[in-house]
Amino acid sequence: MTTVEVLVEEAGHTRPVGQAHVTRSRGQISTTFLYSPDYLAGGGMSIDPALPLVSGSQHQSGLVRAFADSAPDRWGRNLIEKAERTRAREEDRAPRRLDDLDFLLGVSDDTRQGALRFRLPGHEEFLGKPSSVPRLVSLPALLRASDELASDEDPTSAVKQLLDTGTTGLGGARPKASVRLADGSLAIAKFPHASDGWDVMSWEATALDLMEGAGIRTPHRQLTRVGGRSVLILRRFDRTGDGDRVGYISAMTATGSTDGEQRDYTDIAEAIRDLSLSSRRDHSELFDRVVAGVALGNTDDHLRNHGFLADHGSWTMSPAFDVNPNPDRWRPRSTSIMGADTQPDEVDGLLALAPDCGLSADQARERMRGIASSMADWRDRARGNGIVEREITMMAESIDPRLEAVAAAGQGVGT
Repeated sequence: MTTVEVLVEEAGHTRPVGQAHVTRSRGQISTTFLYSPDYLAGGGMSIDPALPLVSGSQHQSGLVRAFADSAPDRWGRNLIEKAERTRAREEDRAPRRLDDLDFLLGVSDDTRQGALRFRLPGHEEFLGKPSSVPRLVSLPALLRASDELASDEDPTSAVKQLLDTGTTGLGGARPKASVRLADGSLAIAKFPHASDGWDVMSWEATALDLMEGAGIRTPHRQLTRVGGRSVLILRRFDRTGDGDRVGYISAMTATGSTDGEQRDYTDIAEAIRDLSLSSRRDHSELFDRVVAGVALGNTDDHLRNHGFLADHGSWTMSPAFDVNPNPDRWRPRSTSIMGADTQPDEVDGLLALAPDCGLSADQARERMRGIASSMADWRDRARGNGIVEREITMMAESIDPRLEAVAAAGQGVGT
């Protein structure tokens, strides 16, 4: 059994939350968590909806979900596994089989997502090797390192370079690296991949631009070119302007779900009712995001691609992120809308979702009309981000009929 102290940073100050006792057995882990009496007495907030603020042991199979939110996803796990294989070769041994606890504790503490921190009992230093986050001037070298990982070349130096930036704590499967902006703020640089069938990063920037134009909160960002390729730089929204950490949980944690489990937007709406500091605002914004996702063909909307930030002892929805239009008009979405996951049913699902978001049918239609109208110039936005006409024509086969369907439903046509 491995015991880990769990701490949380609040307004720049770190305080103990409790202890996690992790048991490993035949490749599986389970967690027993206990809140600290001082934390309970001091008015601390629950770090995970599945861990209510009570004394005594609380048991979960696997890793506590809130811990998993600060652990690496596919990209970071791939880096950590490659690093382990490199060490095994150097030490002339078989690579260790890593589990979820290894991945969690392998993340650099200073770039770890959210506000949770971890250390061993009796130790002052936090687990997770400190990183050396580079400035934007290092983007060409970081992009080359990202390319090397996908090639047949020896990835040893590329793995070390990316690990040193604290990249492993960032979620998702897309190649990326931690970087610092000119003002010292922590940011994510998202890179293209050799297998991309279109300019994914420019399309993500375009989708975020369109959502922001529709009144939806999005991260501060910058689209840049490195060697003629698009790189999207996103300021971390789990850090304040002063660099303090902000608590974060994914919608997977908020809904008590597991990785890969398909849920419905009504489940996220229910989580908002239970958790949100401002449920009316968050419900309205959730509805707008779902409408925008339908209009743009953002079908990779799984539960890790929605999140909540700690806010005055409660939670509020994070800015929208990982929004990627898909040219396949009929591709099923990861999170269904009142049971609908493809066109044309998902447009009908929007009106069915409205009551769960505290909206009347008329209010829902008004919001749908407004979003469809604000996104009508999507081609100009795409061109402004340097997207070529061939890709605009390709994406139009999905976006145009989707936008038309949302606009028609907003007018009450066919509903």
